Amino acid sequence: MTNRTRFARFTSGLMAACAAAAFLPAAAQGAPDFQDQAFTTPYWTRVPVIEVLGRADMQVAPNRANFSVTYLETDKDSKKAMQLAVERGRLAYETIKKAAGKESVIQSSVNVTALYEQYKDKDGNRIDNERSDKIRAYEARVTLSVTVEDVSKAGTARAGALALGPENSTGLSTYLERTTELNREAYEAAVKDAAARAEATAKASGSKLGKLMVVQEGSGPCLGNWSSMAGSDYDYYNKSYAMAPPPPPPPPAPMASGMIDGRQVTITQADIDALNLPSDDKSQPVSASVCMIYQITN
Repeated sequence: MTNRTRFARFTSGLMAACAAAAFLPAAAQGAPDFQDQAFTTPYWTRVPVIEVLGRADMQVAPNRANFSVTYLETDKDSKKAMQLAVERGRLAYETIKKAAGKESVIQSSVNVTALYEQYKDKDGNRIDNERSDKIRAYEARVTLSVTVEDVSKAGTARAGALALGPENSTGLSTYLERTTELNREAYEAAVKDAAARAEATAKASGSKLGKLMVVQEGSGPCLGNWSSMAGSDYDYYNKSYAMAPPPPPPPPAPMASGMIDGRQVTITQADIDALNLPSDDKSQPVSASVCMIYQITN
């Protein structure tokens, strides 16, 4: 018998042994006994439950306002143009701060642009001659971007800035900034709504409401993600949003004065009152939702 024949017989025997082992019972191979393991069923298959969605839709007043003003000055000397624009911007800054105090956040910027002499092309269009020796003047631009955290003071603050005669200004915009207190209040309202819906469901179905099993922030089913819109300055702990008295009127803004181009410029309360245009604040929506599961009994 050749070596090749012996190897072929050995290989055939080994494969037959492996095939036979594959058909042995699972227990003989050391497999775990699944009969000893309990199968856990979801809780809603073991006891009767109801799932309810609570919703809260609230209308609240805006708690922020913003506007911007721009002051332009021109001069043949760029430094002089910047100085004039900055003087007006600084006086406007002081006036806004005196009107709104710490409730105002002001961001300022300064830009300088060269104004060139112009010439006409063959079609009659005016073209800037952008050569350094053809600069006829410089334009300095100071912009104040203002955010007021007390809406009741925003009109007075803007009127003070307008009293200095800005070359450009934006309207007064109000909006709602999210706060932790309002998000919590909206959530609490959604939970109360869900509890009321659960009571109504149990009553309508002839059942009795049992213990609360699951509370999940979100729009349901009770594995969803909670979402909410903007917030406001609701006092959650004192629950004073609906019952809070109106805010006191802002104190009269004191006069502001400063030197601009060697001239004394004074802003009086009458100047501010004359430019303080009244405006109504539009309420803003706030919503939250919650999913709750209750056990019920007959």
